[in-house]
Amino acid sequence: MAPKAIDIFNNIHKDEFQRENNQDKILNLSNKMKNEFSRSDITIYLCLIKALADIGIFSISQSMVQQIPSSYLSDYRIQNSLISMWGKTGSMDEAERIFKTVSQLDHIGYTAMINSYGLNGMSMQAVELFRKMPKEFIDESAYVCVLNACSHSGLVAIARSIFNNISIKTDIIYTTMIDCLSRAAVFDEAQQLIDQFEHDHMPVWSMYMALLSGARNEKNANLSQNIFDRMKKHFPELKSSLVSASILLSNVYASTGDHEKASNIRMELEKSGAKKKVGLSITEIDGKILQFRAHDQSHPRSADIYIEADRISQELIEYGHKYDSSWITRPLQPDETIESVLCGHSERLAIAAHFIDNRKPKIIQITKNLRVCGDCHRVTKIIAALRQCEIVVRDANRIHHFYTNGQCSCNDYF
Repeated sequence: MAPKAIDIFNNIHKDEFQRENNQDKILNLSNKMKNEFSRSDITIYLCLIKALADIGIFSISQSMVQQIPSSYLSDYRIQNSLISMWGKTGSMDEAERIFKTVSQLDHIGYTAMINSYGLNGMSMQAVELFRKMPKEFIDESAYVCVLNACSHSGLVAIARSIFNNISIKTDIIYTTMIDCLSRAAVFDEAQQLIDQFEHDHMPVWSMYMALLSGARNEKNANLSQNIFDRMKKHFPELKSSLVSASILLSNVYASTGDHEKASNIRMELEKSGAKKKVGLSITEIDGKILQFRAHDQSHPRSADIYIEADRISQELIEYGHKYDSSWITRPLQPDETIESVLCGHSERLAIAAHFIDNRKPKIIQITKNLRVCGDCHRVTKIIAALRQCEIVVRDANRIHHFYTNGQCSCNDYF
């Protein structure tokens, strides 16, 4: 029974950001559960919850969880998985409710709750729960989750204190602390940690990526180039992995206005045959999961979506928003404008789709596989306020709750 469950999960996971019309597989899964699996087999439900967590859409998760037999909902393994799932869908009330009723609270439950707080910008709650966690439950995962929570909110001093009190520091723990420092632009200390680690260990790719990401956030081209050069020296065999680092470096140069260097890097990538990860956003409307790429026109109602996107753009301009060209990572084509390029980002099309036919949604939820850009972040705050609609966006790093007062749960630290 377990292999069959895992097979269905793998099919769902593969569909998540790669295929069109994956909503049919997701929404019909409950029928498969009823028809093909024994009620005594918990594996299918654990796989289902994991798949729903990866998708991250509350409405879909809610409808599917209702199909789980009530006898399983009191099982601590299901409860731990649900804490993680609700956290990843941005439903912290549900995550907290289940955490308080877990029948056998263990290190997995604590860690899932700490991670959920961190993802949703509730970093102090994550730290407080970590401090209450029984000592025997604290392991590498717990340290990583609490340090990651600090990283998402810039709690550098707290993260530093926790890190310094860890007796056995693994490469993952080091990487998370380096990420925290890099996000806060404390680059000297971050590089010192890398040097400290490499005194007794081989270089680790993820540490340099954390440092490079921080330098990209600060638009620090010199530091970014230095980090990239060190990566090429340390990891010459990881040519495919250097693609993501090259794209980050290209984006840094583009953000500083040096489009020539940015273009040269991208041309080298194209010559090498490397493929850039396609940015995708998914959302749910009327029970269907819709998927959008940047400048996507594959939706049957693309014309209406673009009309609504233009309408939203005019509202933004009237509000006083000025589109930020530093987030455009390539030269404009003759028929393009700064506005048209930025308004074609996948999450903006997903947002516009919710407002066609004069719809007035109270909440919009989007999951995307890349980090939200700075212009999209500012724009989404304004849209939430102008349209009086809460917008929840889970990107590659965290969950952003854009409230109707024009604020975001990340406090613009992302």
